Amino acid sequence: MINKILVEATVKAFKTILEREGVPYDIRSDAESKYFMQLWEDTDEDRNLAFRQAMPAVERIASKEPYLFLKDGDPLVIRLNYLDRELERDSFGEIMLERPDKDWRFTISIKDDANVLTTMPLADRTRDNFMDHVNVSNEIDDFGDRIFGVPCSNEYFDEVNDILQRIDPSRKEEWAEKLMDDDFVYDNIITPILGAMGREFPRIFEYHPEAPKKLLDYFYGTIDYYFLKPIKELKITRIGAVNAHGGLGCIPNNRNHYVPVIVYPTKLYDVRFATGKYGELSKDTLQLTFDGGWSICINIHTTYTEEAGRFLGVNVYLPVTPFGSYRDQVAWSDEK
Repeated sequence: MINKILVEATVKAFKTILEREGVPYDIRSDAESKYFMQLWEDTDEDRNLAFRQAMPAVERIASKEPYLFLKDGDPLVIRLNYLDRELERDSFGEIMLERPDKDWRFTISIKDDANVLTTMPLADRTRDNFMDHVNVSNEIDDFGDRIFGVPCSNEYFDEVNDILQRIDPSRKEEWAEKLMDDDFVYDNIITPILGAMGREFPRIFEYHPEAPKKLLDYFYGTIDYYFLKPIKELKITRIGAVNAHGGLGCIPNNRNHYVPVIVYPTKLYDVRFATGKYGELSKDTLQLTFDGGWSICINIHTTYTEEAGRFLGVNVYLPVTPFGSYRDQVAWSDEK
């Protein structure tokens, strides 16, 4: 979930620093910006706390980004990138700062769980009722073509089609009752589909050496980013960063970086169901492990809403922070 109040507080923090330093900037004025501005104006109590959480973290980030303070050339552009997220696969964050004339940009991600990278469709309609997700009339999502540009194999489609055929409901009343049975849903839908995906990933990676980079670029995006996460109990804001393309911490006229550049993996080591706290095998989470300390988990879970009923959700998340990535933390500003 996006912490929308913290998004606007972070924008305000950047504005405060830029105005203090006399740096020209433009905030993109559109429906997105107006939405957040209105949200900000309507939440007096929350916005004070959010600004105290954001300001010291933004100060720390700004200390590592000298391009922010350039006063020549075009103004710095700040734009809210939240409502475009599903369409802009190159960007992971909710706030983008850029200097188009310098070909320089980075984003900031502000989510309740910074480890969750994205969601994935299971079939061709990702927001439909659960029954539509698993009905065999739906096209099976070709994640190979979508992520890697390499279509999934016939073996994968045949296997998933067999799973869907076995659970295709004959009577809606019986189907609705089965959907409320977690054992049925996991044993007959979630675990078998994840198993089929787990067999398909190695097939793709075996013949396509660029697949690890394409996988990470798909989930992380091609624009490097920081992420912020306030910790209420400690009154600190944690700062992390993924600098896989060398876009963070750039020093003008210098090849060095203030933020370390991490290296994407090149080899898939293992694909298996994740293990729980006590060593038990998960029924709903597949883990892909790569060289360089990288790992990605794909989780299929059930969600219920009154509008859509029960449907499948698919999250992709990091079980660990990538090796070599930047991590820091700052205390919240004093209450005023």
